[in-house]
Amino acid sequence: MPDRQTFKRRLWGTTLTILGTLAPILLILPLITTEARRQAANEAGITAAVVRKQIENILMHAEDATHSLATTSLGRPCEEVRNRLMRMGTLRPYFRSLGLVQDNQIYCWSVYTDITTPLYAISPEGEIGPGLTITPVAGTLLVPDRPAVQVSYGRAAGSGAVAFVDAQYLYDLKSAAARDGLYDIEILLGKRRLPLLDAGERERPAHEVGDETQVSSSRAYPVDVRVTVLNHQIDSFRRDIWHNYLAFLVLACLVCGYLTRRYFDRRMTLATDMRKGMRNGEFHLVYQPLVELGTGAFSGVEALLRWNHPSAGPIRPDLFIPVAEENGLIVELTRHVFALAAADLRTLGLPPHAHLGLNVCAQHMARTDFVDDVEALLRRIEGLGPITLVLEVTERAALPDSEVVRANMRRLRERGVQWAIDDFGTGHSSLAYIEQLEADFLKIDRAFVNSVGTDAVSAVVLETIITLARKLDLRMVAEGVETARQSAFLRAHGVQFGQGYYYGRPMRARDLGAWRQAFVLDPPGKDGAPLVA
Repeated sequence: MPDRQTFKRRLWGTTLTILGTLAPILLILPLITTEARRQAANEAGITAAVVRKQIENILMHAEDATHSLATTSLGRPCEEVRNRLMRMGTLRPYFRSLGLVQDNQIYCWSVYTDITTPLYAISPEGEIGPGLTITPVAGTLLVPDRPAVQVSYGRAAGSGAVAFVDAQYLYDLKSAAARDGLYDIEILLGKRRLPLLDAGERERPAHEVGDETQVSSSRAYPVDVRVTVLNHQIDSFRRDIWHNYLAFLVLACLVCGYLTRRYFDRRMTLATDMRKGMRNGEFHLVYQPLVELGTGAFSGVEALLRWNHPSAGPIRPDLFIPVAEENGLIVELTRHVFALAAADLRTLGLPPHAHLGLNVCAQHMARTDFVDDVEALLRRIEGLGPITLVLEVTERAALPDSEVVRANMRRLRERGVQWAIDDFGTGHSSLAYIEQLEADFLKIDRAFVNSVGTDAVSAVVLETIITLARKLDLRMVAEGVETARQSAFLRAHGVQFGQGYYYGRPMRARDLGAWRQAFVLDPPGKDGAPLVA
């Protein structure tokens, strides 16, 4: 039977795989909605442009007729021009009637004889002005219960020609363009953009009308055509897109699910390999020297864990440490580091009171057996002389503010253990760490050290960290020192210790003695390179 931890890992792996499989769908949902709306907007724009062009064509006929009548027939007796009006009204498309206007009175009709009608009785405008005017009207004398469009061309105020275009042509145009109710089309006419309403047209419920609306405005006439895509048409676009991309989406889901599972299995395999690696001696420590900047003297080392996988080769700590934390192996791994360090002590040959830095994690510090693990290492150290054990706490995970942690730290401090905050400024609440740990050392992260001599913001942060450490009476260790300029800057600003490739690379315990014999750092105030074997 699998244990509870194994069951939880399997459940988590299955959950991740399901989420990975569904990820393409979750990602593509907003894209499909956006694409459906884009297609709807394009369709609405094309429909609006087509309807507008057709209306312009109808109005062009009316403008041509009224302009011709106003310039050639206006002012002549009705008996002389009636036949022309009747012929134009009969032979030209779209017209319900034509008329000539004097003093805002229609004195000659194409369909009536001896009838004079005030223009205000038909048109909401009530009068005719110079130039072209287009106005929707509720009806005409001949067909009073069916709307029309009045197109008038005036030569002067109150006189000109007028044509009444049957609105049925526009209704038929709207009906054809709406494509069986896929679009809601509104035609707006005149300088006030009055809507052309069909008395038989129903008001659509709000849930049917979509929010994708396109407007096409005429440059030649006072006409706007507004087309709104109805919601069920947008849904249709969405279904079509789903259908078109279904095969690709299924494939993407399978690939993402497979890759997620492989990633999880890889991390699980890595965790299993770590357990085997600790048993089979695949891990070892390398030690990077610390140098006292004021004197140039060797002052200790920091132990760094390395893993040489039998098949994958060297695996970086930034890959396997998070896996150890996620899978509950970090405590076991830290104990293994303590054992490796204890085994290397005699080979290291550290001088009295030298600094031995080891990394510990928040999870381990919160355990009641943490002190026992450290004291086992201290007993090995005490057998070789007075060496200062410095436990470096990383900010990668938050340190629990618990009585267990405080008691552990208090007991170890009484045993002579010192504390350092590693990679200061790059993780969880650095100032809170200083207060919790009552730290002895503050390790300045390489990202800030690299800013020496630059105008980067991190250069200002570096000086702030140094000032803070001085005020709190903390000793400082600068990590990642790579140049003489950085070393001189840090020394000049009162940083006590340096660590980095400029002084020495991480090395096996057996190589540290040779490095100490070959290492010579130039005295303070000079910027020459150190001599390293």
